[in-house]
Amino acid sequence: MRKKDTYILQQELRKSDNLDKFEKENNSELHAQSVAEYLNELLIKYDGTKPEIGKRADLDEGYMYQIFNGRRNAKRDKLLRLAFGFPLTLEETQKLLHLGGYGELYVRRKRDAYLMFALEKGYDVMQANDLLYDKGMKILE
Repeated sequence: MRKKDTYILQQELRKSDNLDKFEKENNSELHAQSVAEYLNELLIKYDGTKPEIGKRADLDEGYMYQIFNGRRNAKRDKLLRLAFGFPLTLEETQKLLHLGGYGELYVRRKRDAYLMFALEKGYDVMQANDLLYDKGMKILE
Protein backbone atom coordinates (compact mmCIF):
# COMPACT_ATOMS: atom_id res chain seq x y z
CA MET A 1 0.00 0.00 0.00
CA ARG A 2 1.30 3.44 -0.95
CA LYS A 3 2.00 5.80 1.91
CA LYS A 4 0.26 9.15 2.15
CA ASP A 5 2.24 12.27 1.48
CA THR A 6 3.39 13.78 4.78
CA TYR A 7 1.78 17.13 3.96
CA ILE A 8 -1.60 15.46 3.34
CA LEU A 9 -1.31 13.45 6.56
CA GLN A 10 -0.52 16.63 8.47
CA GLN A 11 -3.53 18.40 6.93
CA GLU A 12 -5.79 15.52 7.95
CA LEU A 13 -4.47 15.77 11.51
CA ARG A 14 -5.09 19.52 11.60
CA LYS A 15 -8.67 19.10 10.39
CA SER A 16 -9.43 16.17 12.66
CA ASP A 17 -11.66 16.72 15.68
CA ASN A 18 -11.04 13.25 17.03
CA LEU A 19 -7.48 12.08 17.63
CA ASP A 20 -8.51 8.46 18.23
CA LYS A 21 -10.36 8.35 14.90
CA PHE A 22 -7.39 9.92 13.12
CA GLU A 23 -5.05 7.38 14.69
CA LYS A 24 -7.30 4.44 13.79
CA GLU A 25 -7.64 5.60 10.16
CA ASN A 26 -3.92 6.28 9.80
CA ASN A 27 -2.31 3.71 12.08
CA SER A 28 -0.12 2.26 9.32
CA GLU A 29 1.10 5.76 8.47
CA LEU A 30 2.21 6.59 12.02
CA HIS A 31 4.92 3.96 12.51
CA ALA A 32 8.35 5.55 12.37
CA GLN A 33 11.09 3.22 11.25
CA SER A 34 13.83 2.76 13.83
CA VAL A 35 17.53 3.24 13.17
CA ALA A 36 18.09 -0.48 13.71
CA GLU A 37 15.35 -1.41 11.22
CA TYR A 38 16.78 0.97 8.63
CA LEU A 39 20.35 -0.23 9.11
CA ASN A 40 19.28 -3.85 8.72
CA GLU A 41 17.31 -2.92 5.59
CA LEU A 42 20.44 -1.25 4.21
CA LEU A 43 22.49 -4.32 5.11
CA ILE A 44 20.27 -6.37 2.81
CA LYS A 45 20.25 -3.71 0.10
CA TYR A 46 24.04 -3.46 0.04
CA ASP A 47 24.54 -7.20 0.55
CA GLY A 48 26.98 -6.54 3.37
CA THR A 49 27.70 -8.02 6.75
CA LYS A 50 27.80 -6.27 10.10
CA PRO A 51 31.49 -7.06 10.64
CA GLU A 52 32.38 -5.62 7.20
CA ILE A 53 30.40 -2.44 7.80
CA GLY A 54 31.77 -2.07 11.32
CA LYS A 55 35.34 -2.50 10.14
CA ARG A 56 34.92 0.07 7.35
CA ALA A 57 33.18 2.42 9.80
CA ASP A 58 36.05 1.89 12.26
CA LEU A 59 33.59 1.15 15.07
CA ASP A 60 34.02 -1.21 18.00
CA GLU A 61 32.25 -4.44 17.02
CA GLY A 62 30.23 -4.71 20.25
CA TYR A 63 29.07 -1.11 20.04
CA MET A 64 28.15 -1.54 16.37
CA TYR A 65 26.11 -4.68 17.10
CA GLN A 66 24.20 -2.82 19.82
CA ILE A 67 23.27 -0.13 17.29
CA PHE A 68 22.13 -2.72 14.73
CA ASN A 69 20.10 -4.54 17.39
CA GLY A 70 18.47 -1.35 18.66
CA ARG A 71 19.96 -1.66 22.16
CA ARG A 72 22.03 1.50 21.82
CA ASN A 73 21.14 4.92 20.45
CA ALA A 74 24.13 6.03 18.45
CA LYS A 75 25.42 9.56 18.52
CA ARG A 76 25.37 11.56 15.28
CA ASP A 77 29.05 10.97 14.51
CA LYS A 78 28.65 7.21 14.96
CA LEU A 79 25.77 7.19 12.49
CA LEU A 80 27.93 9.17 10.08
CA ARG A 81 30.72 6.62 10.52
CA LEU A 82 28.23 3.89 9.61
CA ALA A 83 27.16 5.90 6.57
CA PHE A 84 30.77 5.91 5.37
CA GLY A 85 31.12 2.25 6.30
CA PHE A 86 28.37 1.07 3.94
CA PRO A 87 28.94 3.56 2.01
CA LEU A 88 25.54 5.28 1.84
CA THR A 89 24.32 7.92 -0.54
CA LEU A 90 23.75 11.40 0.80
CA GLU A 91 19.99 10.80 0.76
CA GLU A 92 20.34 7.56 2.72
CA THR A 93 22.63 9.30 5.20
CA GLN A 94 20.12 12.11 5.69
CA LYS A 95 17.39 9.55 6.42
CA LEU A 96 19.65 7.70 8.86
CA LEU A 97 20.37 10.93 10.75
CA HIS A 98 16.69 11.86 10.74
CA LEU A 99 15.66 8.47 12.13
CA GLY A 100 18.33 8.82 14.80
CA GLY A 101 16.76 12.10 15.91
CA TYR A 102 19.60 14.27 14.66
CA GLY A 103 19.75 17.17 12.28
CA GLU A 104 20.50 16.25 8.73
CA LEU A 105 23.72 17.39 7.13
CA TYR A 106 23.32 21.06 6.23
CA VAL A 107 25.45 22.56 3.50
CA ARG A 108 25.72 25.96 5.21
CA ARG A 109 27.59 24.37 8.14
CA LYS A 110 31.22 23.94 7.08
CA ARG A 111 31.79 20.60 8.78
CA ASP A 112 28.55 19.24 7.35
CA ALA A 113 29.45 20.55 3.90
CA TYR A 114 32.79 18.75 4.05
CA LEU A 115 31.05 15.54 5.12
CA MET A 116 28.53 15.91 2.31
CA PHE A 117 31.39 16.34 -0.14
CA ALA A 118 33.13 13.25 1.22
CA LEU A 119 29.94 11.18 0.95
CA GLU A 120 29.31 12.34 -2.60
CA LYS A 121 32.88 11.48 -3.60
CA GLY A 122 32.76 8.02 -2.01
CA TYR A 123 35.36 8.70 0.68
CA ASP A 124 35.87 6.16 3.45
CA VAL A 125 35.96 7.14 7.14
CA MET A 126 39.71 7.75 7.17
CA GLN A 127 39.58 9.94 4.07
CA ALA A 128 36.66 11.89 5.52
CA ASN A 129 38.53 12.39 8.79
CA ASP A 130 41.65 13.49 6.91
CA LEU A 131 39.56 16.05 5.06
CA LEU A 132 38.02 17.33 8.29
CA TYR A 133 41.41 17.48 9.99
CA ASP A 134 42.99 19.33 7.06
CA LYS A 135 40.17 21.88 7.19
CA GLY A 136 40.59 22.39 10.93
CA MET A 137 37.34 20.66 11.84
CA LYS A 138 36.60 18.08 14.51
CA ILE A 139 37.02 14.57 13.10
CA LEU A 140 34.28 11.96 13.37
CA GLU A 141 34.35 10.45 16.84
